[in-house]
Amino acid sequence: MYKLNRQSCFSLSLLLLLVVYTLMSSCVAASRIYFNDLKNDSLNSTTPPLVKNNLTKFVDPKIESNDILAITIQTIEQNATNTPITTNSTGTFSALNGYLVDKDGYIELSLVGKVKVGGFTTEEAREIIKQKADSYWKEPVVNLRISNFDIIVLGDVNHPGVLTSPSEKISIIDAIALSGDLALTAKRKNILLVRTEGETKTFVRFDLSKSSIFESPYFYLKQRDLVYVEQGKSKLEGANNLFNTYFGYFSAIISIITAFVAFKVIK
Repeated sequence: MYKLNRQSCFSLSLLLLLVVYTLMSSCVAASRIYFNDLKNDSLNSTTPPLVKNNLTKFVDPKIESNDILAITIQTIEQNATNTPITTNSTGTFSALNGYLVDKDGYIELSLVGKVKVGGFTTEEAREIIKQKADSYWKEPVVNLRISNFDIIVLGDVNHPGVLTSPSEKISIIDAIALSGDLALTAKRKNILLVRTEGETKTFVRFDLSKSSIFESPYFYLKQRDLVYVEQGKSKLEGANNLFNTYFGYFSAIISIITAFVAFKVIK
């Protein structure tokens, strides 16, 4: 019968520990690589910076049905006591403190009445309301923005949920950053964007490892866009099978016990 000597036992123990380390390391693909197609020498102080000119230009989003608009109309006049008078628009507000755009694209303001804003940008809608308000106020100033400019981010990010952007200019990178960045196990080369426009849904894939994302016509998001980050295969397997989660720890314990017993036998 073959007998283990001390050197063989030590080699066997190292082999078992190497196998355990390999299995545990393969469970999580720890990578936070973005835009890795850019050359490292572009960061060198002696090298001119890389400049990309064909980037996506931001286009103001258009107001849609079910948008909630925050609107104020103000005017300053001089009265007998020379005291400025500020007049704010009033009317029936929604629960989110704004004017709900109906299915036909209209909102209703007090005095001004019904105004068609659907299909226009916020800048265009401000001008339309201002022209109508001229009949009731002197030199009115109209402020308008979409108060429910929501982006949904789901999947393997640190803080999934609904993002309400204070600005209408938000990109796919902004949305991911506001969600706490991608998790280590997320698939960075297969980010899904789902955009709903009327009865149509558009599905777009992004690869965050490529700088070409800045050239995508879908780089800037619209209200109610959905961004989904797919989980890595190892994370899905670990969530569905507890054995995979604790296999590394169990193997490590067995390796230590095996090495201990082997040393005892040949001592």
